[in-house]
Amino acid sequence: MIDILIPTYGRAGKLAGVADNIFDNTCVPCSVTFIIEADDEASDEACRLLPVRVVVNSRSRNYSGAINTGYRQSTADCVFAGADDLEFHPGWDEKALSRMWGDIQVVGTNDLYNPSVLNGTHATHYLVNTSYLDVVGGVADEGRHSFLYEGYTHNYCDTEFISTARHRGVFVPCLDSVVKHLHWSIGLSEKDATSEKGQASFWQDDAKYNARSHLWT
Repeated sequence: MIDILIPTYGRAGKLAGVADNIFDNTCVPCSVTFIIEADDEASDEACRLLPVRVVVNSRSRNYSGAINTGYRQSTADCVFAGADDLEFHPGWDEKALSRMWGDIQVVGTNDLYNPSVLNGTHATHYLVNTSYLDVVGGVADEGRHSFLYEGYTHNYCDTEFISTARHRGVFVPCLDSVVKHLHWSIGLSEKDATSEKGQASFWQDDAKYNARSHLWT
């Protein structure tokens, strides 16, 4: 079972299409979990018309906090760190799962956008063995039951998670597993208030990542 975690804010009109795309292109048993903020009533109402789980973010009001909330309320064997601006391609899940054996606990998908993803050194969205998070934890200085570091406003949480997994030897990319990132910066989605908030914190998050990099290097 895969639990596909989708943090969302202020994009209620997109959520039915996001859910349909996931269910249409996922082969193994899965659940879709939308993680919403308590004040996002429109997204809450939209989700309740869909065959999905709805979880209210109980941690930091950012992407990491939402993903961590979703993980801690999940009982699935694997969780996928997703977003509401993705396009899942047929069989993405089976291809990613085929790489998860031996020491491998984290499998990166192909977003068809980020240069570091395309060369196999990074992943912006990824499938994770839940037992890895339960026993070891994804954040180097937080231990078991951690997933993403919540100190970033938006950027670099995935970079730290993948850098830590690479350092531990538990990450592989799977470029055959396509989960396209419909990123606003390449004209595949509209730039909205949520996008603006993420962009505004880039240099602050960059400095924090560099200050923490000794933890996994």
